[in-house]
Amino acid sequence: MEVPAQNKQRQVYSLLTDKRVKESLDLLSELVKETHNSDLIDGLYQLEMTYKSLLRYTVEGFTDPERQQVYNHLLADIYTLADRVVDALRLRSGQGWLFDARRYLNNLPEEELDTIVTNYLKESDQYMVSYTVDPSIALPYQLEKSLDRLFEMIAALPEFAKGREKDIRNIFFGDDFFWPWQSVMVSALTINLLNTFREDNLALLFDLCEHPNLQVKLRAFTGLIFILYKYDARLSLYPGIDIRIKKLNDQFSPEMIQTILIQIIRTRETEKLTKKMNEEIIPEVARIQPNLRRKLDLDNLLGEGFSEDKNPDWEDIFSDSPELMDKLEELSRMQMEGADLFMSTFKMLKHFPFFNDIYHWFLPFFYPNPIVQDALKNETGPLNNSDILSSMAESGVLCNSDKYSLIMSIPQMPGMQKEMMGKMFGAEIQAMKEVQKSDELVDPEKKKLYISNQYVQDLYRFFKLHPQKQSFDDPFEWNINFQDKWFLSFLAPGHNLLLKLAEYLFGKDYFKEAGKVYLKEVQKEVPEKQILQKLAYCYQQENDYEKALHYYQQADLYGESEVWNLKKIALCYRYLKNPSKALEYYKLAEQKKPDDLHTQVSIGHCLLELKRYDEALKYYFKVEYLAPDNHKVWRPIAWCSFVEGKLEQAKKYGLKPMDENPTQHDYMNMGHIVWCLGERQEALEWYLKSIRHKNSSLKEFTDAFNEDKEILLKHGVDVSDVPIMLDQLRYYLEEN
Repeated sequence: MEVPAQNKQRQVYSLLTDKRVKESLDLLSELVKETHNSDLIDGLYQLEMTYKSLLRYTVEGFTDPERQQVYNHLLADIYTLADRVVDALRLRSGQGWLFDARRYLNNLPEEELDTIVTNYLKESDQYMVSYTVDPSIALPYQLEKSLDRLFEMIAALPEFAKGREKDIRNIFFGDDFFWPWQSVMVSALTINLLNTFREDNLALLFDLCEHPNLQVKLRAFTGLIFILYKYDARLSLYPGIDIRIKKLNDQFSPEMIQTILIQIIRTRETEKLTKKMNEEIIPEVARIQPNLRRKLDLDNLLGEGFSEDKNPDWEDIFSDSPELMDKLEELSRMQMEGADLFMSTFKMLKHFPFFNDIYHWFLPFFYPNPIVQDALKNETGPLNNSDILSSMAESGVLCNSDKYSLIMSIPQMPGMQKEMMGKMFGAEIQAMKEVQKSDELVDPEKKKLYISNQYVQDLYRFFKLHPQKQSFDDPFEWNINFQDKWFLSFLAPGHNLLLKLAEYLFGKDYFKEAGKVYLKEVQKEVPEKQILQKLAYCYQQENDYEKALHYYQQADLYGESEVWNLKKIALCYRYLKNPSKALEYYKLAEQKKPDDLHTQVSIGHCLLELKRYDEALKYYFKVEYLAPDNHKVWRPIAWCSFVEGKLEQAKKYGLKPMDENPTQHDYMNMGHIVWCLGERQEALEWYLKSIRHKNSSLKEFTDAFNEDKEILLKHGVDVSDVPIMLDQLRYYLEEN
């Protein structure tokens, strides 16, 4: 939850972005007073004096070739002061792990902080000597404590490296140190930077993007993307940072950069997927489970008569629930794309003591693994199999956090469940490993994609599920849009990264975000026709039909007119209440594709809106002829026939929907038709059905009835009979 100090900090940031420096300093002055910190108060005073001097020299006409550099440095200093002021205010009242840790560490003398680092270096060095001989050796208690304390220091203390830079670099880059622990400390550094900006810490994260270990390197880059995104507005103020960003292209391919950005964007789908699993998939699977058991004869599956032949009934398993089959196929496709399907399954399995140590949320799943060995020390079944565990470590299906959840849950499973799961999981994991190996042979980048995707999901679980998540700045709460970010212009040059991200967003129906990128693209001298169409479609989906129409018409100027584009132009005119122009474009589409059903229906609708009912009927009858199974066309046929006075024809088609979930309008229309045929009592019965329909009421009925009154009078209903019919309906409703 955002506190008032953070809210003002954001205002300061916004003012600085707009170069409204005086206003930002005034707002910062209010915050500084609340800290009662003389160093911060003095710092603000110095910044104000510097800015006043800069203004005076500029106004008096002094030429200074370094003025822009001085100005940028001043802005950077104001950002830094704003960070430190808010840090001080939040530290005073902030709750949760992060603030508790920082308060504790701030109270330690420097020599004790040094001891945290030196103890870790010494104990990890000793352990690695033993681990090299016996990888199953358990972590000593002191080393676990040192790991936890070091993670706490790097994550919570902004100046954790000050005065001990050499030892800190040794922790991250020393050849003798275990890569999983280095990976963990990368996460600590990322948390630190998410909470407060420090240029030195950012430089270290950049350095880690060149780490020789792939796991460490990819975690650093993934974390860096979040950091660059958060602080993008200020990055250009720091000399040389553009060069550091460009150097990332030497470490990561354009495809890798693009994929990690998409993996981050894709996390917004996770909540939707979790909801879909919990509300649609799991209940439906539970419902059909008895049927599955019967159809597959599961109870006798392992009996003596078990045959290895395929069961012909298997392909009919989902006959009772075809929609579930479609959903499962969709989920399977999404899993292949890297979507996070397991959040709903594993979010309840983060209660094990293992997750009490915060660094365990970020620990890569490796094998041999002393933590896994200890968790499974009493297990003798197939789940405690080195081949399975090794394959599990290499598998890209589950993220690291979920793999540990699974391992921790095994000792709590009933024996039969362990046995069955061991056999199933062993076969599945081996099959996945083979597929993964095959993928990696075809595309060597695949392994990197698995690693980065798993790490994004590890981060997601931490920020969404950790018991003290409120004390952390959750990057997954941001509405991540890369299109306006300065830093992205230096990544994957020449590969039009933004356009590829827009294509992904467009494919996932994020039309507003995709449209912003397409809008930039169409401002080029010769925009692509397809981009114009996609931009138009984005505006259409956002209900901005004027702009959608403009860009569809722009697209129509390029090359030969397409039927699809003509129909979209027509549709926009319909939404803009101009059926005459819509009809013009639908007719052009009809010339190119005469028997297109959608075009025929749309022409019918336009003619109906233009009250050219007899012409509309011809098109609706053509639709009925071309698509006899399309029963929806019965309604407009009935209505147009009624308006044209073809009452017997109207009655024939008005009765057709009555066996197929009729609406309140179907009942009312039948009442109109039979009344015009002279059947008043029957009309009354139809009208009562309309009023009593679940989606209707007397008021709604009366309003709709009055709209149709002129047509009733035109076809012979006496004007004096209208109020009598309405009053008769009211009496019937009161009496029944």
